Amino acid sequence: MKYRVLNTKELEPLKDDFIKFLSANTITGEDWAKIKSTKPSQAHKLIELFSDIVWEKSIEKIKYLEHRDDKYLKVFYCGKNKMEMVGFKVTEKSAPSLLDDKTFKLLGSGKLKFSKLKAVFSSCEKKYTVSRNKDLFSMIESGCVPCEKAYYYGIKSLLK
Repeated sequence: MKYRVLNTKELEPLKDDFIKFLSANTITGEDWAKIKSTKPSQAHKLIELFSDIVWEKSIEKIKYLEHRDDKYLKVFYCGKNKMEMVGFKVTEKSAPSLLDDKTFKLLGSGKLKFSKLKAVFSSCEKKYTVSRNKDLFSMIESGCVPCEKAYYYGIKSLLK
């Protein structure tokens, strides 16, 4: 297994895709029911294979990831051979949490200034350690979420 098995909540919206996957492997609904009841390890292997395909296709589409906690925001551009990170750390102890979307609305409106947050900006780049998709998967599993190109470049523009 390259990634991890999709859980029931993740598999539910992919029901039609899973049926197409089974069909492409010449497994009918009747066959699937029989495999699940008589050969659970084979059924699990099919779910593992399907999960890897879903993860692979999903990760290939990702270009930008975001990670934030109360005091730190990092946004990543995930290129072909390397990733670039831009972000900032809030050093003001009484600053509002970066997990609160209201904080970003205030920053966007100009009512809250980065100088008031005592924000320290940073950027860096690094090559992938294992492979692009494996590294992105690890980042997703550790809390990163896909984001928009404009979001990355908006944060990057603050570094200038």
